[in-house]
Amino acid sequence: MKKNILVAINQGYVKHFLTMVNSLTSSNPNGVFDIYIMHSDLTDEDKARIVSKISKNVNPIYLYMDKSLFKGAPKVKRYPYEIYYRIFAPQLLPDSVDRILYLDSDLIVHNNIDELYNQPFDGNLFVACTQIRGFVTWLNRLRMCVGKKFYYMNTGVMVMNVAELRKVIDTEKIFKFMKSNGWRMYLYDQDVLFKFYGNRIKLIDPKLYNLSDRYITFYNMRTKKKNHIDLNWVEKNNIIIHYLGRNKPWKNNYKGILKEFYFKYKVE
Repeated sequence: MKKNILVAINQGYVKHFLTMVNSLTSSNPNGVFDIYIMHSDLTDEDKARIVSKISKNVNPIYLYMDKSLFKGAPKVKRYPYEIYYRIFAPQLLPDSVDRILYLDSDLIVHNNIDELYNQPFDGNLFVACTQIRGFVTWLNRLRMCVGKKFYYMNTGVMVMNVAELRKVIDTEKIFKFMKSNGWRMYLYDQDVLFKFYGNRIKLIDPKLYNLSDRYITFYNMRTKKKNHIDLNWVEKNNIIIHYLGRNKPWKNNYKGILKEFYFKYKVE
């Protein structure tokens, strides 16, 4: 069965996108993928490079995003407007798409994604992971003025219930919130999705589907040594590795144990 994949990239991330796609297809050799690429600056040369590097079981579909649509939305240097694209994707995707797996380009897929992709929504809008608990969860609920049933998901890996999102998304309301609440927002796109849809998220295990070096550090601090996450555990059990924040494996100051997985699939 063909799987729908969604990404949001700019020119600077094409090489990392290609590495991510290589990891996806290498780990799912029998899969067939429509990859919807949201962008605002890819050139014909970029598109030609993408076609030359991806495998035959991948069909790239480009969704041009006009950056002027996001004028006035909160923005800092670390987070370009591309982070907002996934919020409005349900309105841009063809009607034939009723579910889609969004993947950041700073991650590696090194195992089969069938179980993740086919997760039942159980009435929810997203299937995703959260990497925060306890006090921070309470603080985010207070900051964004939401209730106890709201959970803060990491938007780098999420299965989106596109059919239902089309019914509930209110673009005007979201834009109004973004433009008037920039002062209270920290991770911007994640804050927006938390505010509007945080009570309709089906949570899945981040150790399997959104593993980062940061998560490993905190997890190992809380567990007995015999239960620690190490490279052997990652190789046998994990599905998706996500290089969160500034700690990127292609940077000289990278710290962690997951670097080898990126270079296993790196596309030149």
